[in-house]
Amino acid sequence: PKGGAEFEGSWQSKDFADRQAIVEKNGDNFLLKDISPAVWPRGKIETTVLPAVYKDGMLEISAAGTSMRIGYVKATDTMLMPTAGGSTIEYRRVK
Repeated sequence: PKGGAEFEGSWQSKDFADRQAIVEKNGDNFLLKDISPAVWPRGKIETTVLPAVYKDGMLEISAAGTSMRIGYVKATDTMLMPTAGGSTIEYRRVK
């Protein structure tokens, strides 16, 4: 696939029913729509749209002064997204 095409589509967190991600092509780059629980107010689901660049086989997002690299695992067709807390959330493709 053309650089980054493996990331395109809708994704559902394996462990968190209220977390989803959508990756869309945006010109030469990508947009990541992160759909997850808001920090405040609790119970609210919010969508954050972040620009992403395909680099070295990963999607790279720069926001709020930090950068985050999202990996893709071909064998399992999953996406690995790091969290602010230092853990990783695994997302499965929504068919």
